[in-house]
Amino acid sequence: MKHPIAKIYTSKGIITVELYPKYAPNTVNSFIWAIRKNMYENRVIKRIVPEYVLQPSYSYFDDDDCNYMLEGEFSDNGFDNPMKMEKWTVAMAGDGTKEAHGCEFFITLSDEAGAKLQGKYAAFGKVIDGFDVVEALVNVELKRVYPAGMSATVYQPVQDEYMEHVEVDTFEVEYTVPKIKYWIRWGC
Repeated sequence: MKHPIAKIYTSKGIITVELYPKYAPNTVNSFIWAIRKNMYENRVIKRIVPEYVLQPSYSYFDDDDCNYMLEGEFSDNGFDNPMKMEKWTVAMAGDGTKEAHGCEFFITLSDEAGAKLQGKYAAFGKVIDGFDVVEALVNVELKRVYPAGMSATVYQPVQDEYMEHVEVDTFEVEYTVPKIKYWIRWGC
């Protein structure tokens, strides 16, 4: 069986990611579902931390439709996910202990960052092409921003960069709707 292939169209070019459902099946289901629900369409890239992560989908885009949590498919949560977190690994953000965010993914930018993130986040894919695009995004001029209530280091491009479109080829394999742990609804 072929692994699903996602293409992330950005303002700097295309990043191609191979997905590994055998390591994090519900996380892959969620990523594919989010793609098919157009959750990644025309979104401003809000978090880049050089030598650490490129997070095209940070802060759930301030869109309640994108704000849901999954059970974390990583070892610190007791889930057997043997995928090594290293440079170019694609993983789902979350609380680092129990949960993964449903559509906030990141690309690890160094092996050292991967070692810090290992076992705390659901690794589910690997960049296989478009390394130069990732580098071009990481090397734009950045400004430091602090979202309300967050202690994480957040750098945002000075001039907006976009995740314009994401598509996935599942090679005719059906992927189910993810098992959502809960939705976060603000102001509802």
